[in-house]
Amino acid sequence: MGLTAMLVGSISGTGMQMMNNALQKVPLSRKPWLHVGYFFLGGYIGQRWVNLEKELVMDINEIRADKGLPPMVATNAWIKYEKPE
Repeated sequence: MGLTAMLVGSISGTGMQMMNNALQKVPLSRKPWLHVGYFFLGGYIGQRWVNLEKELVMDINEIRADKGLPPMVATNAWIKYEKPE
């Protein structure tokens, strides 16, 4: 899931720069360093999104455990839930 998010973010970053160039009616390959920069920035944001989502689910489950509630439904299916000790 992390690799997919990183690739989607990378392609989105590059696409954003190309769309910007297309809207300005300049050559799509203008300022190629921005294509590379947005590729890596998009990949970083995509990877960070996955980590942020995992942290959020762990925090929610911790709050639910403090209230005496069971963890979120199907949490173990996509995030390896570790019970707090």
